[in-house]
Amino acid sequence: MTTKSFLSTLEIFRKIPSAQLAEIERKMVEKKYAKGESFFLEGDPAEHVWFIKEGHVKAVIHTANGRDLTLCMVGANNMFGTCCCFGGGSYPCHTMAETETTVVSLPMQEFLNLMEKYPEVSKAVVTQLSKRLRNSKDMQTFDQESVEKRILHILVNLVSEFGNTIPLTRREIAEMTGTTVETCIRTFSTLEKDGYVSSARGKITVKNVQDLVDRLAEL
Repeated sequence: MTTKSFLSTLEIFRKIPSAQLAEIERKMVEKKYAKGESFFLEGDPAEHVWFIKEGHVKAVIHTANGRDLTLCMVGANNMFGTCCCFGGGSYPCHTMAETETTVVSLPMQEFLNLMEKYPEVSKAVVTQLSKRLRNSKDMQTFDQESVEKRILHILVNLVSEFGNTIPLTRREIAEMTGTTVETCIRTFSTLEKDGYVSSARGKITVKNVQDLVDRLAEL
């Protein structure tokens, strides 16, 4: 798939005229990243906005109690690095490839120009930032809850990002919820036995997200 055909599949670009889209493509750079490789560190100058072509990435902050907190996972056909579009001069988190990942990047100033010219681009950014801010706040609220409740909450959020088949392992879910792998595995065993999820190598399938929401409400 060419960069041009990739961009045309992204909702954020669909109303941009083809001539303008071609101009954007000339300013973008495509690059592959290995699993664990960083796109940027917390405090780095916010120089680019990124669009994921293949794979997925995670954003992490280092908390005051000395542990890393995963803020979000971002999958293919989505963007990241937009948190600095409204006055931020540096990235507020460390973002890295969670799998082998291919991205295209656009200089921040070029993206800001697009936001000014095309209201739908600004709307997409505001919608994304609102969603991630809400999820981040919810994660902090759920931090004192039971492991099962934290895992259910994370799974519901991940379905909105990836769909019902989530390309993550139980180890990665454990990292996101701040629990041990062993505790996470035990919790998933219960969820699988009760028919809420199934798991295979490198992925978790949510059978019915509403069932997870209902179970979460009961806890």
